[in-house]
Amino acid sequence: MGDGAAVSASGSVRGNIRGTSRPRYLTVAEVIRKMIYSHELEPGERIPSEHELMDRFDIARGTARHAIKLLAEEGLLKQAHGRGTFVSSPDITHAVGDFPFSFAQSLAQQGKKFTTHLACSKVEVPPPAMQVALDISPGYKALYLERVRVVEDVPLLAQESWVSLVECPGVERSDFERDALFDCIERCSGRRAKSSAMTYSARSAGPKYAAILGCDESTALLVLEQVMSLDDGRPASWDRTWLRPGQTVTGTTRR
Repeated sequence: MGDGAAVSASGSVRGNIRGTSRPRYLTVAEVIRKMIYSHELEPGERIPSEHELMDRFDIARGTARHAIKLLAEEGLLKQAHGRGTFVSSPDITHAVGDFPFSFAQSLAQQGKKFTTHLACSKVEVPPPAMQVALDISPGYKALYLERVRVVEDVPLLAQESWVSLVECPGVERSDFERDALFDCIERCSGRRAKSSAMTYSARSAGPKYAAILGCDESTALLVLEQVMSLDDGRPASWDRTWLRPGQTVTGTTRR
């Protein structure tokens, strides 16, 4: 995680952040933010108390309180008097359709020439939340990807994905800078991408996505999450997409 901070195997935060150039409350907030974004802390889960953060990071109470206040203002945490501070659950979730959404296909349909930069590709055991989303047994590995879509030298969106190797054996050998992920999934699974469960939310960019998308850390970005299932109902992939400001997502609903 950098800055001398880390997450233990049990999911607790720990580390020493002395000597860093950034304000220390920002570093503590970023550690907790990363744990939330990576599903190491789940909605409704209690985070360490101010005193626990003070002990683990060797910081003053005011620093711990400032970090928690920042994340609460971003909507990532909620404080319950006398009970502690908890990871927020979305107050409102909007469904945008049940057909798998491909950003590569969307850009192509709009006549936008784009390139895909593969920032990360690795096979490892996913976090418990991803095991549930992909319906894979504990200990089974999946493919993790990080990609950036660029149009006219401008990064438009950043994507992170988990792909089931149970449903898509050999997909890790695909060329993800050339081929669309859905095409790779259909080829390796031998089935069609059929449906998806998609939600969207607004989240602060934070240091990582601010650097990738060229915006301020406090910028609110539209974030879409999608679980794509094959034509037999089996979940094949989970994706989270961060959109650079200036883009919209539209959909059609019927009653």
